[in-house]
Amino acid sequence: MKLLIVDSTTEAQAFCAKRIEAFSKSDMEMLDLKVKLVNDRDFLDRVSEADVLILGSTLGERATAIARQAMTVVPWLHIVLYVSDEAYGGGAFRAAHSVGVRKVFPDSASPLDLLQELVAIHAEFRKEGRAREGRVIAVTHAKGGVGATSIAAALGEVCSVYSRRTMLWDLDVETRDLSRSLTVNGVEAKVVSSWVNGSRDISRESLKDALIPISGDVSVLMPPDRMAESMDLVCHTDGMGIVQRVIELARIMFDVIVVDTGGRMGPATGGLLRSADIVLIVIDDTILGLTAVDLYLTFVKTLVGSTDRIVFLVNPYSGALLGVPQIAAELEPVHNLGEEPWRLPPVPNDPKAALWPGSGRTLYSMGQKSTRVVLERVARELGLIEADMPFQVGPMQDAGAGGNSGGWLKRVFGRKDSISGGISGTNDGVTEPGE
Repeated sequence: MKLLIVDSTTEAQAFCAKRIEAFSKSDMEMLDLKVKLVNDRDFLDRVSEADVLILGSTLGERATAIARQAMTVVPWLHIVLYVSDEAYGGGAFRAAHSVGVRKVFPDSASPLDLLQELVAIHAEFRKEGRAREGRVIAVTHAKGGVGATSIAAALGEVCSVYSRRTMLWDLDVETRDLSRSLTVNGVEAKVVSSWVNGSRDISRESLKDALIPISGDVSVLMPPDRMAESMDLVCHTDGMGIVQRVIELARIMFDVIVVDTGGRMGPATGGLLRSADIVLIVIDDTILGLTAVDLYLTFVKTLVGSTDRIVFLVNPYSGALLGVPQIAAELEPVHNLGEEPWRLPPVPNDPKAALWPGSGRTLYSMGQKSTRVVLERVARELGLIEADMPFQVGPMQDAGAGGNSGGWLKRVFGRKDSISGGISGTNDGVTEPGE
């Protein structure tokens, strides 16, 4: 969010800027604040670059004229006005609001008052699509072996094909299936450990240092490099704050955040499920899988807090057992979830695509056309890609036929050796979204 501070003198501008300097670093990062100072004679040259205009108190009556001019140039501009304590009253309110000023503060107001107003403005920007708010998908499962990691990786590749900035977060701290499958390894995991043991703060800069890019749009966040920190992250209550902070930063840096929870339940993953936009429960079509989901739902529904964010994705074991309608019919009488959680199409049984781990590809680019069509539909239904974007899968793009498999590999994830051999502990390829 770009702030333009206008006041009559350099000293007055600096005095106004000190209110923003009083904000915590985390608040400034979450609002993505960029501040510029200018005098009342030159403000028109800069106002078109601003999201919020802050008018200082020494402008006096000239402030209303500046606000009127600014609104003429940028009609969607948000304006905050400071007045002297003596001038703070009904007359100042009426004059300010008549020219489009959003809020009037006295000079003695706390910096927290300004922070609260900026947070409200930022929330409006997110609703209007003027500020990035990444969508968080927590991928989980009731029992192992259902292909949750395969789905998480495939959704990352779909997002990459559609040029969506994506973070894949491997929270499977024991087996690290997502990282191993994508052949990702590096010293970046030490940064995650430093967050857990408290030797480094979680900031945008440290998050960038922790990310391992695997394509121009997709980066992986590994678990901590040591088991002690890994267990503390998912099992200790302090992990809740760490996960929440990472998610908050990731939302403003990425369009999509896909988290592979590994199915482990703890304070951190519980908090993640509560804050996620979608809790994607991957299930298979076996009887044992059905009974596992039945038990799993008894506490996950309470943990998530509502059923409107729970979505099931059936990844068939063989494609010849229970169908989605049968699974839903067995579970609905007990759990009363409604139709929405069952809206996703099942993933086709695709034995060849199941060999994706370690290939530098995923279930999406390695699968047959029907598999890729379903995965794109899933991404659309979950809001990861725009509904009106044209489908990328066409008659001549069947990577499963072998003819274009190298094309997918090069276009989406680059050469395989650039993934496995190129991860050497640096992440110079990571750029801030929008840079």
